[in-house]
Amino acid sequence: MEMVIIGFKSEVLPHQLPWYCLSCFTCLDRCPQGGDVGEVMFAIRNLAVRQGNIPVGVAGQAKALYETGRVINPVRTALDKRESLGLSKISGDGVEEVQKILKKTGMEKIVKST
Repeated sequence: MEMVIIGFKSEVLPHQLPWYCLSCFTCLDRCPQGGDVGEVMFAIRNLAVRQGNIPVGVAGQAKALYETGRVINPVRTALDKRESLGLSKISGDGVEEVQKILKKTGMEKIVKST
């Protein structure tokens, strides 16, 4: 984050550095100035993505979100457990709404280009 602030954006964005943040938000508790470091890291990642720097795993999750409305699809054992408990099947409702949001934000283009 500091490298971006002091002008080394071109040194940071094309590399894996923005993706090292775990998004655990521990930084919020530790920042002596009360800065929202997590939000800044999200912004830096967004800049990196716009430059084509998106890890394969993140691209896969984005593609799954666009196609199914979920980042991670439930595994067979979870589906079987739901059935054994008498819970309803997980529906595919909402996919169109998710796609609409992704189109409005421009994420659809990024997902389709990966």
